[in-house]
Amino acid sequence: MRKITLNFLLMSFLLGAFSLHAQQEKSTNMPEPVNGFIRCAADEYNSSLLANNPRMMGSDAYEQLLAPKIAAAKALMQSSPQRVLQFTIPVVVHVIHNGEAIGTGANISDAQVISQIQVLNEDFRRIVGTRGFNTDPNGADIEVEFCLAKRDPSGCITNGIDRLDMSAVSTSWGGSEATSNTNTILKPTTTWDASQYMNMWSVNFSNGTLLGFAQFPGGPANTDGVVSNYTYFGSNDAAGVSIPGAFNLGRTMTHEVGHYLGLYHTFQGGCAAPGDLCDDTPAVDAPNFGCPTTHQSCGTLDMVRNYMDYTDDACMNVFTNDQKARVIAVMNTQLNRPNTVTSNVCTPLADVSQDGSINIISLTEGSACSGELTPSVRIQNFGTTTLTSATISYDVDGGTPTNYNWTGSLATNAFEDIDLPVFNSGGGAHTFNISVSAPNGTSDERACNDTDDIAFTGTDSYAETTEVRLTITPDDYGTETTWSFSDENGELYAGGPYANNDSTPINQVFPVVPGMCYTFTINDAFGDGICCAYGVGSYNLRTDDDTVIFSGGEFSDAESTQISTFALSVDDFFANNNLYLYPNPAGDQLNIKLDNANDLPTSYEIVNILGQSITRNTIETNEDLSINTSSLSNGAYFIRITKNRSSVTIPFIKE
Repeated sequence: MRKITLNFLLMSFLLGAFSLHAQQEKSTNMPEPVNGFIRCAADEYNSSLLANNPRMMGSDAYEQLLAPKIAAAKALMQSSPQRVLQFTIPVVVHVIHNGEAIGTGANISDAQVISQIQVLNEDFRRIVGTRGFNTDPNGADIEVEFCLAKRDPSGCITNGIDRLDMSAVSTSWGGSEATSNTNTILKPTTTWDASQYMNMWSVNFSNGTLLGFAQFPGGPANTDGVVSNYTYFGSNDAAGVSIPGAFNLGRTMTHEVGHYLGLYHTFQGGCAAPGDLCDDTPAVDAPNFGCPTTHQSCGTLDMVRNYMDYTDDACMNVFTNDQKARVIAVMNTQLNRPNTVTSNVCTPLADVSQDGSINIISLTEGSACSGELTPSVRIQNFGTTTLTSATISYDVDGGTPTNYNWTGSLATNAFEDIDLPVFNSGGGAHTFNISVSAPNGTSDERACNDTDDIAFTGTDSYAETTEVRLTITPDDYGTETTWSFSDENGELYAGGPYANNDSTPINQVFPVVPGMCYTFTINDAFGDGICCAYGVGSYNLRTDDDTVIFSGGEFSDAESTQISTFALSVDDFFANNNLYLYPNPAGDQLNIKLDNANDLPTSYEIVNILGQSITRNTIETNEDLSINTSSLSNGAYFIRITKNRSSVTIPFIKE
């Protein structure tokens, strides 16, 4: 069978997030919710790291190494009790979202991010007049502050907020399980150098009851940092920020950063020694919730206001002197705990006059299997002179670039988001490249932020197949497995659940028709796929001559595959027709030239350089290939010519 390359999808499957469904025979590495919430999953996460990192925090070896440093820190504190700022930690906040506008959903606002940094400074510095101040006799100023980074890993300007649309990979993220997509995909692919930045992630957890978790000192660098559900990131106290509930004042991140800096829970070990290894935090038999200020356990009054308990945000306001000594010891001992002495990323770059910057915000896919891609980009001015013009160039895989002449008015640090004209690409792996040049018609004085790129993956069309064949080999828990097969109009077939401990293959055949986009989705109720911990399950999808479309089995909650039966691709139609425009520049008429005038495109659309549609028409006869452009103002335009669901965009000039 001939396999016809048609269009791209950003991914051929979605990585589902882990569910936390309890089952007697299986267990997850997540604590059970209490009062509807999992306050912190750091202990569970770090216990899974110890096997491969046996000298990290949580081990006897780590505590033996740290003990003399703690003693030295205590001696320093006794000899110099006055406040002296010891460390300023550079921070990058990775805002992981699904393409929402800034300030909407998981794409939290700058104000919300900044409020979180403010809360950390108030809490760790015990600042008078803030919620972080306390009058507890054991209360301490930790002498650690936090600054949003001003230099990114390439040495360019940043505000310390790294916004990433990761919806092409997953729209939600797993928890503390070592195998969750947060720990295996998100953190390793987005982290900035842990020796220079404290990495913070604001994410949409697939389990909405989970507030956050952190990595203890001494673990792997590519997953190091702290993670919070975006709904608990930042403070409701800040202007323009609205966070409901009892965990709305930023103490989730204060708590998790405490772990990052070497602190255990106050209830570590219950009433038994060694507990949290801090003598001035009374032993606690179990986590406290709410704010039970008169609660006693282990023979003493619980320090429920300690940030390392599980009480409500409004209740927390205490770090102790022994906790401070541990933090100072960690900062003086541990690799990948940066400060402004070891990292210069909080030092602003010198000003320049002309500095245009370009970043890809997202590649938005059109309708299912359409192959259409809309690049959304951000042009920003980091120069001291107002930016009024620049040239944006873009291409796929280093091919012939298209220029977009931008004009506007951007003051220093201001930006504008632009949707570039739609284009198509064939199947397989591709890279979309973009650059900016000639700010205000001059040379750019800082080149490090002039380019950006993003990889995307195409899919294939199986235009000649008459059916899609499915084979599923269940794992030991077939009762967790269900699936569906749908077209653009809805579900056509569904199957499962199946019997447990029965690995007999299940076969199903789905008749298909040309020119359609189909979706196969497989689900696992427990959230661990069908391979590999509980039996070696798998599944595959094939054409009518058994060409493999997709095979898998290792996923979490769900995995989806789209299957196109559209017959034509950009290469098949547009390239083979040797399509071009004439005259270009055009006067009052623009013509579309095809080698095969008997095989016409479907339609065309003219857009201006701002991406605004000017005119749109269907093409039914050869006469429709001649376009009256007399009503267009002089300037640059794009024409998008479509054949079925494939299209090509060509620039032209109207004179």
